Amino acid sequence: MSRAGAVVVRRATPADAEAITTIHVDAWRHNYRGLIAETTLASLDVAARAAAWRLQLEAGAAVFVGTPANTQAGTLAGTRADALLGWVSVGPFRQSESARPEVRSLTPGWAELYGFYVAPRAQRQGVGHALWQAALEWCLDQGYRDLGLWVLAGNVPAIRFYQRCGLRDLGLDQDFTIDAQPLVEKLMARTLASPV
Repeated sequence: MSRAGAVVVRRATPADAEAITTIHVDAWRHNYRGLIAETTLASLDVAARAAAWRLQLEAGAAVFVGTPANTQAGTLAGTRADALLGWVSVGPFRQSESARPEVRSLTPGWAELYGFYVAPRAQRQGVGHALWQAALEWCLDQGYRDLGLWVLAGNVPAIRFYQRCGLRDLGLDQDFTIDAQPLVEKLMARTLASPV
């Protein structure tokens, strides 16, 4: 467990599955409005996704959650002390058969940020930075020296956040679809030798 200002970061447990899923769905609906079809966002189901999260957490997935720290100023964003504010999931970079050859040759031995979401009510309050630090520490502890992630093209706030964390756009885009909607994601990466 680590503290970063008003946020305490700890390893997630299976008991966190529903809260993680709620943040996931709420953040998608908030962050991807105008980027992903409203019908897709409206159809997101917390109960169905929570079961999948519970299985991943039971299997030991490296997921870190942020909760408010009790400070003299009170809890962050007026939330309960046990409320989750965000989460980050990290592990080995996934190699896809459909990935561009440049990506497959570049990423062996890399860590990947699989998901990184902060509850809309807690955004821009230091939660993302605290979670980033936890993911970075985990990567370094596991011996990773490079970190990559895929970010939805057009998600300017996320791209700017990742740039502030030292990641850069590698110019390797990947097409994918969600509910028949064509989308593009960008590969961003950084070397982990110097924490930001």
